[in-house]
Amino acid sequence: MHVHLRSPGYEYKETLETGLKAAVHGGITTIGMMPNTNPTIDTLELIKNLNEQIKKINLSNVLFIPALTKNRDGKELVNISEIQNYAVGFSDDGSPINNTNLMLKALKILKKPIIDHCEVTGLNGSMREGVYSNLYKIKGIPDISETIMAFRDIEVSRNTGAHIHIAHISTKRTVKIIRDAKKQGINITCEATHNHFLFKDIDVKNANYKVNPPLPTQEDLEELINGIKDGTIDILITDHAPHSKEEKERNIENSPFGISGLETFLSGILMISKKHSIPLKKLINMVTHNPAKIFNLKNVGDIKEGYNADLTIFDTNKNWKVTEETLYSKGKNTPFLNMNIPGVVEKTIINGVIKYEEG
Repeated sequence: MHVHLRSPGYEYKETLETGLKAAVHGGITTIGMMPNTNPTIDTLELIKNLNEQIKKINLSNVLFIPALTKNRDGKELVNISEIQNYAVGFSDDGSPINNTNLMLKALKILKKPIIDHCEVTGLNGSMREGVYSNLYKIKGIPDISETIMAFRDIEVSRNTGAHIHIAHISTKRTVKIIRDAKKQGINITCEATHNHFLFKDIDVKNANYKVNPPLPTQEDLEELINGIKDGTIDILITDHAPHSKEEKERNIENSPFGISGLETFLSGILMISKKHSIPLKKLINMVTHNPAKIFNLKNVGDIKEGYNADLTIFDTNKNWKVTEETLYSKGKNTPFLNMNIPGVVEKTIINGVIKYEEG
């Protein structure tokens, strides 16, 4: 439910075809496409144009998550009434909706959830520059930027009753305040990436580990695990963010944020299950049933009569080596690079048709 396909505008990082090939290679039948493109996905015309291209490629299903504000600049709302029948939610992606008045205005007319990036602009910059310039070795910096914005979103949801979905949470405090909000019946859901359960701040070796929000401390990780176990965290995502090799080979301060994640997702889920003693079925629900329920998707997210035959067949006993050659994505920027990881996708079936087969 959180994928950057980079098209239009950034095809040197990923094309629709390479991204969708990466998805079926990873066993992913449906993705939510984020709008941080150039031009921004913020008009019905662009959505229809992209949809035609995606249909021709004919691989994974794509759900559109267009921008909430024009050009993602936080100043003027898009034509929500025109677009929302073609969208499963709205998001300015890596640009948080800082203007609370604008957020409230949007929620009055929206019938779909807002997916909000939790970051107080400006406050995070100074903190995260310090973190990355020291290769994550600075410890004990409370990431209040994420927590403040999460609390703002919770208060807005409490006041309006509207559904806000908090993107890729990463800190123990954020988990705790979302848990408390849910106990109060506030209409909040949230997600976290598979990378944040498998790598920590002290693991960072190079820019392939550089992601926003940063990888967690040990304390953060423990609470994130609790958040899965008790249901506070609703969805696991890839936050697939491919970049060119040249960009990621810059020093860590000057390289862009983001990890390529579609093809390591299933393996990551298997590793999280084993490493943190979480039932595999629970994790699979977090990438199938839960997203379908939260985003009101019909006939997907389960295996039952009348549902689309979107199925992934995989072997938990086989391993595969992540290399630049084995990845279909243009983005080779992953901390799993050159690792042997578990779980091989044998077939990806979409609407009853095999779209990927091992070999």
